[in-house]
Amino acid sequence: MSTSTSRRLAEPALAAVLLSAFAVATPLAFANDQHGISQSGEQKNMRRVGHVDLQGRPSYQPNVIVYPDGRTIAFAGTHGGSKPNPLKGGVVEQNGTMIIDVTNPERPVEKFHIPVPVAGGQAQMARMCLGSDLPRGMSGHVYLMRNIQGSSASGYEVWDVTNVTNPVLVGAMRSLRNTHKLWWECKTGIAFMPGSKDVPTPNRWRQGQSMVIADWSDPTAPQYVRTFGLPGGQPDAGGPISTSLHGPISAHEHPNAAGRLARGATADDVIGNRVYAAWGVGDDGVMQILDRKKLLPPYLGGTWIGDPDRPTEADLLAPQAGILTMSPDQGGHTSMPVFGLTPASYAKFTEFKTRDIVLLASEATSNLCQEAPHWSFVVDVTVENSKTAPPGTRLEPNPWQGPMVLSTMSVDPRAGEKYKRGNYCDRGARFGVHSSEENFRNPYYGRLTFLAYFTGGVRAWDIREPQAPVEVAFYVPESNANTTQPDGYMTNNLEVDNRGFIYASDRNGSGLDILELRGRARKIGLGITWGWGDRDDDD
Repeated sequence: MSTSTSRRLAEPALAAVLLSAFAVATPLAFANDQHGISQSGEQKNMRRVGHVDLQGRPSYQPNVIVYPDGRTIAFAGTHGGSKPNPLKGGVVEQNGTMIIDVTNPERPVEKFHIPVPVAGGQAQMARMCLGSDLPRGMSGHVYLMRNIQGSSASGYEVWDVTNVTNPVLVGAMRSLRNTHKLWWECKTGIAFMPGSKDVPTPNRWRQGQSMVIADWSDPTAPQYVRTFGLPGGQPDAGGPISTSLHGPISAHEHPNAAGRLARGATADDVIGNRVYAAWGVGDDGVMQILDRKKLLPPYLGGTWIGDPDRPTEADLLAPQAGILTMSPDQGGHTSMPVFGLTPASYAKFTEFKTRDIVLLASEATSNLCQEAPHWSFVVDVTVENSKTAPPGTRLEPNPWQGPMVLSTMSVDPRAGEKYKRGNYCDRGARFGVHSSEENFRNPYYGRLTFLAYFTGGVRAWDIREPQAPVEVAFYVPESNANTTQPDGYMTNNLEVDNRGFIYASDRNGSGLDILELRGRARKIGLGITWGWGDRDDDD
């Protein structure tokens, strides 16, 4: 049975459960209006359910985990600086990681703030794992991995956050430079982490923000495995320096990890054996597909044998399964894979009816649109390369022929002119895409994606027809007393939890909004509507 078929057979039951949950959640949105949770007035098929101010700290990535006792806890990484912590009597702390109990999304409660250890650093990223999942974790415990970027403490840390009001540092890997947006496999403990060792030559990487791979299956004792990067970034390279890694996403723990890729030809061409890496952030972008097995050494189930610090160019190319080189004005920020799409419009065709795609975002980096426009792309990775047939249709002169852009998810800044705040380019902060959600288990996966669009807020896109995505919902927040001025609000990152609630963090101190999908957009997301032309708004 195909992935798509099994998913559709399960969807009626799933939709019934989620609709029941939303029947409870939906009245909360109206009740919230009575409890001071206002709506921005700039929205479609999406409403704000709850809000916390994150102590006014500029926020980066929110992530959510369900604790062993059933609580739902959110973690939000922050950018640099310092703010008073009202949970500790107003003592000023360096910005770090906020912990919020979101079990009741209508009334989220800030529980703790973990500051960075040294002034001048920042901890933008947060990933969590249950101790029962980690091979050498403690059952009943919960662990947080975060980056520390900048300062003498630069590297990665793991905290035991089982007690959300008394987190304990249990492990760290220091002396890593240019850390950022990591990925942590909970079932294996393998971490894919932007950065490189802060060491002198001959082992110093030319591209500081490459990829450090570590075995962090024991939260207290990380083991360095290797450093990986694009050719040109390694210590012994010459010529131009390769572009920087923004973040990797491993599909090893995808719900259908054992499923074959759309054009998979071998036993290793399965969903769980791929890592998707976005390089370049906002320019000179590269989207790379990596064979996870060829990336790891034998003791971690892989086949790689080489120098962990000074790889040859052949070492770096060996795990590459596919690559897309982007235009110099676009970069790779987030590369979120979606597998096994079967668009209804393809039904009467005879081949390539099932598609694997990557949602590839290029980060806007300048306020007031003083740069090239930036978009999120739907990249077709059904054919990863043309070294064999299949996955290609025949052997090609260019062995990396395959991945291609099908479409863009572009928001016209003039769309803001129908509202009192006007054109999105004129609202003070950045306008353009930043990132997408990254939870394989959110109930909308494979049908909708959600993008953070800075002054454009949160935008939801119907991707069931990947060659022609349609925006079906949005919510644009407002500034508040904590917002940095004159820049104003700026929706920076978002995530969607397993219940379907959307968490949107603000880069300029406006806090964390908890949103819910409504109307036809929600029906599309839950797989309740299937017909052609069912994307119109009915909220």
